[in-house]
Amino acid sequence: MRVLHTADFHAGRLLRGFDRTPEIHDALTEIAGLARTERADAVLVSGDLFDTGNPSAGAEHAVFDFFLRLRDAGIPGVVIAGNHDSAARLASVTGLLGWVGIQVVAQPTANPLDMVRHIETRGGETLTVGALPYLSERRLVKAADLLGGDTGTWRQKYREGMGFFLRRLGEGFSGGSVNMLMAHATVDGAVPSGSDRGMQFDLTNSYTLSGLQLPAGAQYVALGHVHKPQTVSEAPLACYPGSVIQLDFGEGGEKKQVNLIEVEAGRPARVHALPLASGRELRTLRVDLDGVESRLSKLQGFDGLLKVVVRAPAGTALPGLKDRVLKLAPNTLAVELDAAQEDLALPEQKREGLSLMELYERYWRERRGELPADLRAAFREADLQAQEGPGGESTGEPEAVA
Repeated sequence: MRVLHTADFHAGRLLRGFDRTPEIHDALTEIAGLARTERADAVLVSGDLFDTGNPSAGAEHAVFDFFLRLRDAGIPGVVIAGNHDSAARLASVTGLLGWVGIQVVAQPTANPLDMVRHIETRGGETLTVGALPYLSERRLVKAADLLGGDTGTWRQKYREGMGFFLRRLGEGFSGGSVNMLMAHATVDGAVPSGSDRGMQFDLTNSYTLSGLQLPAGAQYVALGHVHKPQTVSEAPLACYPGSVIQLDFGEGGEKKQVNLIEVEAGRPARVHALPLASGRELRTLRVDLDGVESRLSKLQGFDGLLKVVVRAPAGTALPGLKDRVLKLAPNTLAVELDAAQEDLALPEQKREGLSLMELYERYWRERRGELPADLRAAFREADLQAQEGPGGESTGEPEAVA
């Protein structure tokens, strides 16, 4: 059996106001072509199809066109919701996508075994997929309510709560089929890209899974959420394919890929990385103020997208700098002054890496002293509600300020 694994499309992504959706559409067309030429029996998409819970028409066209191309090739698939997706919105089109062979698991169910999907391949084999969509701590508490669990305990023990779902999904595996797990989550040891918003926070708090929690019966664990391609567990084999294009300048220089898994029932899986060529290259150029023109003139043939960081003494007034840069490099999306020197001059004002909670505490401390416990709790609750967005949909974990 040959299964193609991809994730993190982020259709609708705007980078400094520049719409990346046409590039994402190209990448999805390339992936659909690879699924056909590599004779994939199924495709797994591990979340974050869209960049926002209310995607544009262009973003929806890019994603749904991808599924139609798979339908035309006779290739079925399984999709889960990620933290950037609206689970309710994906759930609303589950029936329609089912008509083109795409099974969607957008929201958790009271019985986790209802999240197990089966695909009968053209070769007569069965693929069993335990599909776990993204679950924030708050959504996990809601799921615990459905299951009659102690919500107070589950709120404090995200990892144990997720382990419950993973164990139950593993119970759906069969000895006569190929067994795979899908999840949109962060596994211990995962290395983020520079653009994984909130991921640095994710990797240092309780919102992670241990590789030891992954069901042993899974021959392959198809992960999404981290944009850097990598293997995070060997037993069971668990991989992130990464995002399909360089989504932000933090991903500049990364080679993008999808994973092709060759596997048969009861045997170890083999993973092959298939490189992707779509998407414009992102590059960050750091240059001294007096070398702006000379450095940019050497990039005349560069057709990617640029971020130019200009090093200058703190407090330097630079009128017309952006116009100077854009005149030589019209493909520049951002022109920034090097913040490092300002941070060195005023270290007490450095904001990089601070969460919203930490920034609020600093703001209150500078004006009124220590933040009262009731205000801290109220701010945290408001922040969590903001992350969930309209209708209780999660938009991701708290972001550190960059």
